[in-house]
Amino acid sequence: MKKLLFLCAFVSAFSALAQESSVSEVSKDQIFAVDANSIATLAKNSDKKNTLFFTFGIWCEPCRLHLPGAIKLAKQHDLDFYVLLVDGMTTDRVRMAYHHIKELDPTIKVAVLNDAVYGEKLKKRNKKFVTEITPPQFENIDDFSKYILLNKAGEVILVTSWKDNKDNDWKDDTKMQKEKIVPLLSK
Repeated sequence: MKKLLFLCAFVSAFSALAQESSVSEVSKDQIFAVDANSIATLAKNSDKKNTLFFTFGIWCEPCRLHLPGAIKLAKQHDLDFYVLLVDGMTTDRVRMAYHHIKELDPTIKVAVLNDAVYGEKLKKRNKKFVTEITPPQFENIDDFSKYILLNKAGEVILVTSWKDNKDNDWKDDTKMQKEKIVPLLSK
């Protein structure tokens, strides 16, 4: 009897794993592959006044903690909103991040940095992207959990960094949102 119970548990465990791996596949039409130019194009073609991108990695604790606030900000201010994944397009991290995001809100649009433009190594790809997207009036800081705000003309009007939130609780960036992002939305 014990052998039968063990066998049933073993088969059930493998069945669950098989189901999870098939669910974890994300088709390419569910995630936009982007670069700095295509982000500007998305903002220009948006039916909203402003477009907000929030950079995200599933392994990044500030990213996970700040994402619900980013979603709330986008909804409260009627922004076109994308979560921008920073990992390589074909990595398991992208699939895990996609599912995490869709659990929070199934309507969120998800983008990923294009491997053909930025390569596959996380640090290099993020540094290259941040350098391209950050206007000269902002400090170019290679970090994550960034807010990138564009206007209807496709111009980047804000790129945040950890320094924008340094005087606040690192786990909560709502004060930084109110001070840095919200004033730009009424212009």
